[in-house]
Amino acid sequence: MNVVSAVLLVVFAVIGVISFIRELAYLLFRYKNDGSVMFITPIGKKCDDAELMLRSAAARVKWISRFKHDYVICLDCDMDDETKRICEKICEEYGFAKLMSKNEFIEMIK
Repeated sequence: MNVVSAVLLVVFAVIGVISFIRELAYLLFRYKNDGSVMFITPIGKKCDDAELMLRSAAARVKWISRFKHDYVICLDCDMDDETKRICEKICEEYGFAKLMSKNEFIEMIK
């Protein structure tokens, strides 16, 4: 029983240290103008790892995000129907992920 308690204590201590380092890094490296973070993931044709790419970008945004305007853009570069359905499902799952065509993206950055 003591071994299990010690292991749990070490695990929670490591989690605490990681959280502290994350907060410290945020304070040291934050933007002066509190700008937003945008990850753009271009996906085209038949992409077997589209889900992995989007979930990875979403995890990055969740890790560093501090603002309401941080998001992931899944850029539709002529993807097939199956890949598009996968991207739509993941964008629905994460409220901060958006599926955009090239034209929508160009209009957004103008």
